[in-house]
Order: sequence, then C-alpha cells, then structure tokens
Amino acid sequence: MVVRLPGNAYWAFSLRVPYGTCELQFVTDMETLRTVYKFAAVHPMVGDPCTHTVYDLTKYGRGPNGVVRGAVVAGTAIRPPLAIEVEVQGHEIVATRSEPQ
Repeated sequence: MVVRLPGNAYWAFSLRVPYGTCELQFVTDMETLRTVYKFAAVHPMVGDPCTHTVYDLTKYGRGPNGVVRGAVVAGTAIRPPLAIEVEVQGHEIVATRSEPQ
C-alpha cells in the first residue's frame, strides 16, 4: 500500500503483518480507531485487525535494520510494518526496494 504523508512525501508498506498472517488495514475512520482498536487518533493509522495493534505513519519505530516509519503506538506488535521504498517517476509511483522480512 502507498500513502501520501503530510508534506507530499510517499510511504509504502506491505499489508502482510511481519511474522504473521493477518492483513493490515489503512484506517481513516477515527470512530473505528476509537471503538474497534481502542485508540484515540487524530489522523489515519494503520491497524492490525487480528491483534488490534495500531501503527502511526507519522512516527518511526525500531526495525531489524534500524528505524522504520510506522511506529507501534498501541497493541502487541514487535515492529513496524515492512517498508517498501518508492520513487515518484513522472506520474507513476514505482517500488524500488523492499525491506527483507
């Protein structure tokens, strides 16, 4: 999934949970974050519907190879989502490298 962050930066990540089988969700509804994930958010977050872990796209967390965008702000996950490096090439966004699992 690719999302546009404040400042027109792009960030991409795998929807597959690291070390698991669940699919992550990009949650834009603050009420869902509050009621389902039990997390009061003021902007969209990434959520794991299996563990109810919440990842904040605006913060960095520790990954196996250093810091990675998408810090765990609630829940039991042990690391942020797997990052995918992207570049804007004209009108396209191209994946150039994926973080190893």
